Amino acid sequence: MKKIFLLLFMMLSFDSFSQIRVNDQVSTTVTSESVFFDASGNTFSSSTNNGKGLAFPRTDLTTFTFVSDGNFFSFPTGYDGMLIYNTATGISTVGGGVSVTPGFYYFSNTSSSGSTSTGTWKPLGSEGSPKIHITENTPTETNLVTANTATEKVISITGTADGITTHMDLGTTVLPKDTVVNFRKAIICDSNGTQVLVATGSYDSATNKFVTGNGMMNICLPAANDYKVELYFTSN
Repeated sequence: MKKIFLLLFMMLSFDSFSQIRVNDQVSTTVTSESVFFDASGNTFSSSTNNGKGLAFPRTDLTTFTFVSDGNFFSFPTGYDGMLIYNTATGISTVGGGVSVTPGFYYFSNTSSSGSTSTGTWKPLGSEGSPKIHITENTPTETNLVTANTATEKVISITGTADGITTHMDLGTTVLPKDTVVNFRKAIICDSNGTQVLVATGSYDSATNKFVTGNGMMNICLPAANDYKVELYFTSN
């Protein structure tokens, strides 16, 4: 009888305080496999709504703090790789004091002692991803490494359209000739900063003139004020 009461008490406690809920039975058939958790079982359900998503923990990184600095035995990596969904806009209280916006973030920590003081919150994927700070007329490296191991660069430069041809002239004053080895793309904005075109057509590195199109459809831009161009390229 005591065993039965103990079992019932444990079941009621689990039902009352558990923070993990599932909409189907939990199977242990992936024991000793590379993945420790597989939530794909319900993807074959006949229902279009049943078991199709994961609800991630939501938190405000502008107020969030770790309960401890990291228990070396429980969290020897200092929470490295911890994933959350941030709901706030502002500066994180921990993790380097970085600027955050709503979206997914992970904690990146290289500490070998388990301490969280060296870690920082980094955005995951496109949502909330950091914007590249492009200094006017100065090439800045992006995070992209191309197939030929060249590092992509971006420069913000003024371009001129003549209103007659489907070309834009960047000139060779700011960007010397033959600097661009591989042209990646050009994001063209008007004088108000509104994007008007993404060009991926041909590029003449000797004159820094490029086609305002994508190879299938070229567009003749009006000869209005000069355009602001973010030019993405590799130089080796």
